Amino acid sequence: MKKKHWGIDSVVVGLALFSTMFGAGNLIFPPQIGLSTGTQWLLGAIGILITGVILPVTAFWAVNNVGDVKTLMGHVHPRFYDWFYVIGCILVGMGSTLPRSGATTHELAIQPLFPNVPIWVTMVVFFALVLFFAFDKNSVVDKLGKYLTPLLLIMLAIVLIKGVVSPIGVPQEVDNPNPVTSAMLTGYLTGDLTVGLMCANIFISGLVLKGHRDAQERKRCGILVGLVSVASLGTIYVMLTYIGATGGAYYDLSTPQTTLLSGLIGQTLGVVGMGCMGLAVGLACLTTAVGIGTTGAIVVNEVSKGRIPYRVWIVVVCVVGAVFGSFGVQSIIDYVTPIFLIMYPICIVFTVLGLLDKWIPNDGVYKGGIIVSGVVSVGDAILSVAPDFTALRNVMGFIPLFEQGFSWLVPTIIGMIVGGIICRGKPRYFYQPAETADSAQ
Repeated sequence: MKKKHWGIDSVVVGLALFSTMFGAGNLIFPPQIGLSTGTQWLLGAIGILITGVILPVTAFWAVNNVGDVKTLMGHVHPRFYDWFYVIGCILVGMGSTLPRSGATTHELAIQPLFPNVPIWVTMVVFFALVLFFAFDKNSVVDKLGKYLTPLLLIMLAIVLIKGVVSPIGVPQEVDNPNPVTSAMLTGYLTGDLTVGLMCANIFISGLVLKGHRDAQERKRCGILVGLVSVASLGTIYVMLTYIGATGGAYYDLSTPQTTLLSGLIGQTLGVVGMGCMGLAVGLACLTTAVGIGTTGAIVVNEVSKGRIPYRVWIVVVCVVGAVFGSFGVQSIIDYVTPIFLIMYPICIVFTVLGLLDKWIPNDGVYKGGIIVSGVVSVGDAILSVAPDFTALRNVMGFIPLFEQGFSWLVPTIIGMIVGGIICRGKPRYFYQPAETADSAQ
């Protein structure tokens, strides 16, 4: 590796990170936020930028800061990585992100242009492509960053620039007293914070494979990787949010997300626009599915100690994704909402503590923060599916920021402090830098 290539390598890996994060939810949620915030669309954009862009990329930086994700999660328990990743890969990856990517491809890319094509045909073709690109795990980053992502960005640019320069209307007044908060909570549903944590090792490994083995050099590359992803995601989010806001005169808040996006693009660019958006949707969903599928297969291979081969599990992932994707987008969103309400606060705690790791006195801070955030978030998740659970709602109502949707925050800070006091003086979880661990195996 020649150090003069660190910038190019970082851009390639950054585009791969962007393409993995930019999937189904990133396309359908920003226009919905724009529609629901109207003239306050910029505040809505800020909200989803926080939870849908800044936090996910910060999660990557947090993992890169400590070396790898096993190190980060090992501060809670040496096996926490195994538990969290297996549950996350099954419930979120196989049960949500992958099938939602396929279903969104059908509803936005195939159905508007070829209405007679059944969804199962789309699922078979889509996941056959996922299998093709993910079958060799060592080439995933280059396939995403060098080939698929540039084509994705070109297609998106055609559609988004036209939608902003020649909008179909003007933003309407909407009664939304908390545009930032509501947009932040919608940003949870993109699942990108979990992607930032769960897929971080793929992109760290991508830097290592390109020769950036020194920890400090890898951290420097990692900063540029994240900035490339933030710039790409942020620009697209803001433009999509504005386009959604301009459709207030034509669509109401009950309009399904996929119907809203396809309608907006159809009115803006007609059949040509639908074709470009269809290709962009397909590429966005494909890149996300490849990244998530690869991560899941790697994790299962590691946790099973090689007894379940990577390629066997990637086939399983594609088959399950195709079956679940046949249920459609909305049913998948409904299913995954309570799961994200539990996982997102835990991921936020890991992200913040990973960035501040060198100043954390002991592992009790991690243990207390993760346990409390998980317990309180379970209450939020239950209320999301059982809003009439009066007894629980009354108890949760005593917690600060409950009405704003962040009831986990204050108890988590208290849990960190208490955990730090209880574990005072105890040694921290020992870890090796990623490159040292790799060389030792």
